[in-house]
Amino acid sequence: MVVGHDGQLKHLIEAAAGIPSPITSQTLLEELVDTKLAGMRSEILDGFEASLSGLKSQCEARIEEVQRQCQQEHLNGQHHMEQSLDGRETGLRKELGNLQAQIQGLTLTESCCTQVSSLSQRVLLLEEGLKSLAESQRVQQSSIIGQAAQVETFFDGRLDEIEARLNATEKADTEEKMKGYVGSEVDGFKTLLDEKLRMLEERLFVAVEELGNATAPAVLEGQAVPALETELEALRKQAQGGLEGVQSRLTDLETLCSSACPHAAGEVQKLHSEMEECCETDKKVSGQLDSHADLLRRLNGTLQEILARLARKEEEGSIQGEITLLKINVSTVNRSLKGLQESISIYAQEVSHANSTWQQHELKMADQVQGIQQLVGRQGSQLGFSERRLHQLKGELQSLKHRLTGELKGCKSAALGAQKEITQVDGRISQVEGLCGSLGDLAGDLERIRGELESHSDDYLAQVNGTLSTHSHQLAELKDGLKDCLDKSGGAEKRNDH
Repeated sequence: MVVGHDGQLKHLIEAAAGIPSPITSQTLLEELVDTKLAGMRSEILDGFEASLSGLKSQCEARIEEVQRQCQQEHLNGQHHMEQSLDGRETGLRKELGNLQAQIQGLTLTESCCTQVSSLSQRVLLLEEGLKSLAESQRVQQSSIIGQAAQVETFFDGRLDEIEARLNATEKADTEEKMKGYVGSEVDGFKTLLDEKLRMLEERLFVAVEELGNATAPAVLEGQAVPALETELEALRKQAQGGLEGVQSRLTDLETLCSSACPHAAGEVQKLHSEMEECCETDKKVSGQLDSHADLLRRLNGTLQEILARLARKEEEGSIQGEITLLKINVSTVNRSLKGLQESISIYAQEVSHANSTWQQHELKMADQVQGIQQLVGRQGSQLGFSERRLHQLKGELQSLKHRLTGELKGCKSAALGAQKEITQVDGRISQVEGLCGSLGDLAGDLERIRGELESHSDDYLAQVNGTLSTHSHQLAELKDGLKDCLDKSGGAEKRNDH
């Protein structure tokens, strides 16, 4: 009976010694595996969330870096454009200064005859008047060119500021309208100034040519100088009308800017002040034209007196030599006027070259501005794509967060169930431990019985071994006796045969 329950006794002894049985160890292993899996799952989720947070921070840092690069490139482009504009403006100023020095260095040919002092003085007065007229026209033209450059530079700066503010407030349509309108106004103002300068040059050339060709008294009498006065008066009226038109356009521009961009009221006020300065400059130019007209009237009176004296001397018939001298002086004046006309033509060519250079620079600057706008547009599209991608990643993170939250809730519920099962297993282990404690005495009695049985079995085996050895000895003796008997019986048979 004891041998048949050997396996159960072994399990009871192992349980009493603290060694877990295979039945309970399988449950503990499953619980341990579940615990490890839960820990690894939490670690994986934490690592994934940390990696997503790092990726989000990297995306935000990259977006900020791209924005800083865009701003830096925009500022560098503006700085480069300002430097190039300053350099071109300095070069143009130097060229204009050289032209002014060349024009101021021109000297008129002196009269070759000094016999008639009064006539020579009046001819010199005529030359000085023409020289002062040319000088005033040159100064006026240079001042108008300088003012046009200043106004254009001012408009460019204001356009850049308006463009930046419109980009900041995301008003692309208003920006295009304002830019096109202001650009058209600036182009119209520049075209108007160029047209006025060209008309002024043409009329000055016509007047100088008429004065150069007017060698006969019949031509000079009341034709050339009054025509020049009429042209100057018409030019002044046209300049005033053009400036009034420009002022009305700027007023419309101010109204449009006030309605479209309320924050640009300060810039519009500055434009208005600049326009008032232009009006004051126009008044000064008008005053200079009035002074030139006065000089021409005086010159006309002087010529009339000369013609009257010549007429009287012709009637007397004694001033043929003086007439010859007068013709010589008039031819000298014609040559001087032709030289002055050539100088003015050269100056006009230089001015046209400067205007063409400025137009080329303006086109180049417009191309650069367009390139910068395209670059800003591309950067804006890239930023929009990055922003959309960021929103998409945020949505994915939110969905992943919700999914992980659900899984965590499931894990928590599974952990609670496992905890309940562990509590139940702990209760069962406590019961088994109590049972093992109650069976400790029985195990001792069984061990004692087993010892006694082993001792009795040893004695019994010793007796059996002795009996077996005795029986073996007896069998050996019987075998020997049987062999002797067989030998004896064989010898008897042999003897009987003989």
